Amino acid sequence: MRHSQRRSPTLTASTLLASLAISTAAIAQPAPDARPLAGASISTTEPLASIPLERFLKIRAPGSPSIAPDGTLYVRDWPDGIWQLYRVQGPSAGPGAKMTKLTDFKDGLSGYSLSPDGSKILLFHAVGGNENTQISLLDPKAAPGDAGAIKPIISNPKVQFAANKWLADSSGFLYSGNAESERDFYLYRYDFATGKTTRLLDRTGSWEADDITADKSRVLVSEYRSISDTSIYELNTADGSMKDLGMKGAEGSTVAQSLVGYMPGEKSVLVLADTEDGKRKLYEKDVASGSTHKPIAEIDAYEIDGASMNTERSLLSVVTNRDGYGTLQLFRLPSFDKIELPAIEDGVIGVNELKSDRITWSVSNARTPGLSYTWSIPPAGRAADKPRQVTLAETQEIDLTQFTLPKLIKYKANDGLEVPAFLYLPPGYIEGTRIPFIASYHGGPEGQWRPTFSAQNQYLLAQGFGIIQPNVRGSTGYGRAYHMMDDYKGRWKSVSDGVDAAKWLVDNNYAKAGRIATYGGSYGGFMSVATLVEDGMRVERGDQTEPLFGAGINIVGIVNMKTFLEQTSGYRQKLREVEYGPLTDSEFLESVSPINHIEMIKVPMLIAHGLNDPRVPVGEAMQLAVGLMSRGYEPEQIYFPDEGHGFAKLSNRLIFSQRMVEFLRKSIGTDAE
Repeated sequence: MRHSQRRSPTLTASTLLASLAISTAAIAQPAPDARPLAGASISTTEPLASIPLERFLKIRAPGSPSIAPDGTLYVRDWPDGIWQLYRVQGPSAGPGAKMTKLTDFKDGLSGYSLSPDGSKILLFHAVGGNENTQISLLDPKAAPGDAGAIKPIISNPKVQFAANKWLADSSGFLYSGNAESERDFYLYRYDFATGKTTRLLDRTGSWEADDITADKSRVLVSEYRSISDTSIYELNTADGSMKDLGMKGAEGSTVAQSLVGYMPGEKSVLVLADTEDGKRKLYEKDVASGSTHKPIAEIDAYEIDGASMNTERSLLSVVTNRDGYGTLQLFRLPSFDKIELPAIEDGVIGVNELKSDRITWSVSNARTPGLSYTWSIPPAGRAADKPRQVTLAETQEIDLTQFTLPKLIKYKANDGLEVPAFLYLPPGYIEGTRIPFIASYHGGPEGQWRPTFSAQNQYLLAQGFGIIQPNVRGSTGYGRAYHMMDDYKGRWKSVSDGVDAAKWLVDNNYAKAGRIATYGGSYGGFMSVATLVEDGMRVERGDQTEPLFGAGINIVGIVNMKTFLEQTSGYRQKLREVEYGPLTDSEFLESVSPINHIEMIKVPMLIAHGLNDPRVPVGEAMQLAVGLMSRGYEPEQIYFPDEGHGFAKLSNRLIFSQRMVEFLRKSIGTDAE
């Protein structure tokens, strides 16, 4: 049964601010489970549809495993609902394993990095989701809770820092930060012996350090301007001079490129660049002469997700993107001889670390929640041991093998462009049955939907909803031309692609018009609102007889391109102007802002946002709420005072997800037709 959110009184921004319902409730978390280790799903006869949402959302696997030279395993995990660092006593992390909690940051640990020699751990953390990441040092030998176990070393609550690269001897690390200019990230080296920082590069731009020579005299650095425009250099640390190592594209064209690192001998570098066929490919470039060649022919046909080398520069890992799935390959350096890997389950593969003669990877798919494995790489010609699983899943006694795998489909946009999408259907779906559907849009905009694990999606599927995830023009993974199709003046074409996904569902008898909800976070939130506008415009123009969408869910999304660019963090403004258009072209920005076409939105909406969001300020959500309420609609709203650009805490995710499911049931219903 659907319901209307229509109301008669109007509401101003001032009264809205006075009446906001801020979600501050915390859901009590149980103590870490003492169930047996769960490396695979526990079989159960319990129907998925009868399992409560909370159990789905508590499915988890420890993340970011790192193994010290002495064999000690560290992981990030959230048995208490917030990510923290744990040391594992035993071969694997997961339910039932003995783990020692090493951090207790109120807003969680966003990441960590173990030094090459295992003697130090860098901790990355921010307050309330504000993304001003601070860097602290943990002594792994100190007893947990000792006053001196953790100490801040790179700290300024108004600055965003990022550790880029360890020195090979673990004596220090390279990092970036915007302490001296809000819009620019300079490069620094921190040395543990002195406790001092040395500035390496202070040029305008967003800089990152990618590698450093053994004698610390040369550093590979990159300047990121946008997803399609990056420059790469070698920095001389003695005099500050820079040698351009950039790959050359077509005349007048930018290049998307990144540095993998120095090859053995430090006379050539490995580079990923999209100069050929618009796909990121691997090149070896001689530093002195500038000559380049592609060293591995067999990976040429695919877009490369990423590549990394071990500290010894003796091994290279490469992950290729094949229609959203990730495939791992491993090579010896400098010969580029291929190493045969053991069988790896299909899904999206990520390399956790490549150290000495060991590689650790994770695999995620609709039935596998990011499980990690480590493998000792044998010398050439010797037999290898089997991989060892180092993280195990807490399944909440749910049989994950019942979870729905996606189907890769392709549909035609209204201008004839072929758009790929992942289609998820509920368990037991009968072909030809029309069911309520969710059109889910990824963020970025230069993101890509990939067939990874999502407990929330699986719960929605178990409740009878279908899900389509279109990779509209502007998505990465399909080459340079495709991901640049939505830049600036092409913005609304990607919005149109999002509506065409819903049209495909209706035309192919998967859904009924009016029983599809839009859903998205960040740029996906923009898409969620903008597709409602485009849907209404099509009806008004006579292109459709009725609206395709019956509801919309906007999470930390943009609704006004002009105010977003004016109010987003300074370091992000330049980046996003390249994508969305410059502030000097306010007329265009206003034309593609859903808030300026709000009269087209005539369906129930759910709006959710974190009050500490530095990327998309909460004012975007408030503009949408005020606009709808002034027209007599009553959107549902959820605001979290301790979150930023997304909801990191389990307690908040539970609140949001419960409200979201209730909203969908009321707005587009649950019954099949």
